[in-house]
Amino acid sequence: MTMPQTGSWWGLVSVLAQSKSEFEAFISSPPMACPVDGEPLSNAPSTGSGSGIERYCRYHPWAFPRDWLTPMRP
Repeated sequence: MTMPQTGSWWGLVSVLAQSKSEFEAFISSPPMACPVDGEPLSNAPSTGSGSGIERYCRYHPWAFPRDWLTPMRP
């Protein structure tokens, strides 16, 4: 039995399922811009010992993953 995709409670279920999949895709990728000033993040230079920093903001002391807070679904 197939359920209708719109115009009923099943439509709301499909909207929630799509919202969940889009949110999971969003949090699975690293940030592209600084959350403080919106500037694009730069790749950190590689070091022999490894600083643990992958991307950083050139204009603000924000770095990924050091300062990254994983978004939470409301």
